Parts: sequence; structure tokens; C-alpha cells
Amino acid sequence: MSQLVTDASVEKALDFLRDNAEAIGQARENAVKADHMLKHVKALAMKQYGELPVSAQEREAFASDIYRSALDEAAKTAGEFEKMKAIREAAALRIEVWRSASANYRAMKI
Repeated sequence: MSQLVTDASVEKALDFLRDNAEAIGQARENAVKADHMLKHVKALAMKQYGELPVSAQEREAFASDIYRSALDEAAKTAGEFEKMKAIREAAALRIEVWRSASANYRAMKI
């Protein structure tokens, strides 16, 4: 059988899914925390300009260095999570292709 996906690559994909489940969960946790921290930092930055109207407070918060740093961190953690999620999905798809090809091969032998 000419394999689209080799047994070795399926084993590697299974190993990745097993070995990286905790790291993927941690990446998701970090992304959620960073997103909420961004909101927290915005609120703290707005608080510094309490005498201004809310729209001006928000403008100043968005312009602050602390907000920009939090935004960079949120983007970085979201990127890491999406990277790991894409690799996880590719591994799962590789396994699914192998399963389908194996089923087709078994059906042809009958």
C-alpha cells in the first residue's frame, strides 16, 4: 500500500498529542490571563486620568507604555497558543488521514 501518511508519522503525531497536552493547556491559560491583564492594565491607566472624561481616560490608557507592554504580552501569548493549537490540529488530521487510508485499504482487500 502506498501510504499517504506513514505509521511512523502517525506514531509521532500520537506522541505529540500525548506529550504536549499539558503545555497546550498552559499556553491557553497564559493567553487568557494575558487578555484579562490587558483589561486590568487599561483600567489602572485610565484611573490615573480620573479628572478627564471617560473617552479621554481611555485614549490616555491606550497611549500609555504600560498598556502597550501588556498588549505585546497578550499578542505573544495568543500567538504561542495558536501555534500549539495548529500543530495539535495538524497531528490530529494526520491521524485521521491515516485512519481513512487504512480503512480504504482494508476495504479493497475484502
